[in-house]
Amino acid sequence: MKQYLFILSLAASCPVFAQTKHPSDADAAPRVNIPFEFTSEEENKLLKEDDSLKYFVANGDGTNTVCINDEQSYYKLLNKDHKVIAEGSFIAEGEKYLQDGKWTTRFENGKLKLTGYFVRNKPIGTWHEYHANGKLKAIYNFAVIAENGETVSCLSGSYEEFYQNGKIKVHGLYLAAGSKVYDTLSVEDPVTMITVEKVVARYTYTPERTGHWEYYNENGEPEKNDDN
Repeated sequence: MKQYLFILSLAASCPVFAQTKHPSDADAAPRVNIPFEFTSEEENKLLKEDDSLKYFVANGDGTNTVCINDEQSYYKLLNKDHKVIAEGSFIAEGEKYLQDGKWTTRFENGKLKLTGYFVRNKPIGTWHEYHANGKLKAIYNFAVIAENGETVSCLSGSYEEFYQNGKIKVHGLYLAAGSKVYDTLSVEDPVTMITVEKVVARYTYTPERTGHWEYYNENGEPEKNDDN
């Protein structure tokens, strides 16, 4: 059984993806991944402090540096040349740090690569992606869906992609298609202390194309279209 959620845009205020497959494939749909290479002050080695700023060794291979402003809950990721390649605001939840608010990532030349908003690590609303020459590459939207006390984020709404010359390449709509799945969990009965298996139902959401899609050549002329 499937259920659908369709949202054009949610206003709020995961490497950038390349669409190499046909847009009908969920695997070809945009996915957000802006690096947040900071775990905690205990796990990331402190390099130096400067007023309200602290510099740490980033997670990964250690070539990048994390700059944290505790007062403003703001994060910057610097490469080996000390250029900002990602930045955004965060919140602390217990021992976890979550991306929350506006985030951006940049190319090595400093030009904007990807920008949008997170809510507790989940992308939401309208996102903009750019080519290395500064031209807009794509615009798309994410919906945050509440289901049985949990929230998930899924691509849902208008989608536009552009060539490096600025001409429109693809235009269409995505929807969040929900499918019911079942998980088997091992739980301990608090009375008998016996471990039993429990089947729990939940929904998983996948972006799917919907409606009329249009495709253009590099001159901006209609090339083909299809309906879903």
